[in-house]
Amino acid sequence: MNSSVIARNSVMRQLAAMACESFDIGVLRPDGRMLLREGWAAEQICNALSWFRRENAYGAHIYIRPAGAHALSLVDDLSADSLKRMKEAGFEPALVVETSPGNSQAWLNHGRVLTCALSTLAAKDLARRFGGDLSSADWRHFGRLAGFTNQKPGRRLPTGLPPFVQLRQSRGGVYTVAPEFIEQVIALAERSRLRTAASAEPQTHSHEELHRVVSDFHRDPRYAGDLHRADMAWAIYAASRGVPEHQIRDEILHARDLSKKGGPAARQLDYVEKTASKALTAARAKG
Repeated sequence: MNSSVIARNSVMRQLAAMACESFDIGVLRPDGRMLLREGWAAEQICNALSWFRRENAYGAHIYIRPAGAHALSLVDDLSADSLKRMKEAGFEPALVVETSPGNSQAWLNHGRVLTCALSTLAAKDLARRFGGDLSSADWRHFGRLAGFTNQKPGRRLPTGLPPFVQLRQSRGGVYTVAPEFIEQVIALAERSRLRTAASAEPQTHSHEELHRVVSDFHRDPRYAGDLHRADMAWAIYAASRGVPEHQIRDEILHARDLSKKGGPAARQLDYVEKTASKALTAARAKG
């Protein structure tokens, strides 16, 4: 089987696994000029493979992304260990593209089209969880098209040749924990909105009045590493100084990684809401 047939088969399998109605193609030439073809159907891409091969032979990079709003997230620069952890955690990629030996890109299908903001938030969260490249985590980032060479000078093989971009997995489909993860992303977006709204409100306390942050209580030996007790103690401390309930919730949510508690995002939100509510009740009783 010659290289053109292998490239065509790889491209067709990648397009099928991405499961988009249309795609954007980016051909980045060595001089930095990007030739962008937007909204192409799979047939148009397959018909242009000879052009891609010529451009690639002269040093161009061949990129692809979904056109418009979509249901995918790209996680870039993943190691074999990161991919293993991703799959074990229920985030099975729809496809995996090896961009150079030891480096891969994974596309995950959320099962629903996300807004641009939610799509970017999801991509960044996935990159943080699994050690991906945060600078590549946004809703419009290009991934590489399999079947062509990676022309980055730093990715050259010991022979001096550029490595081929290879399709390592093309199962397609939605990953197992997609509903829970999207619920968490929506909750993150809402917390961000609340933070923005809170920053525009008059504050009922000053820096002089509130000296200690949640992490100070987490490190306090009196709580012996019991972060639940430390959270409650800080919440009472903050409530007694006039910190509003929504800000107490927000501070606890961002003080540590509550996802390690397990369960959906709603359970984590329920935890901080109950902590803040109990703290306000305790502070009022003392007052």
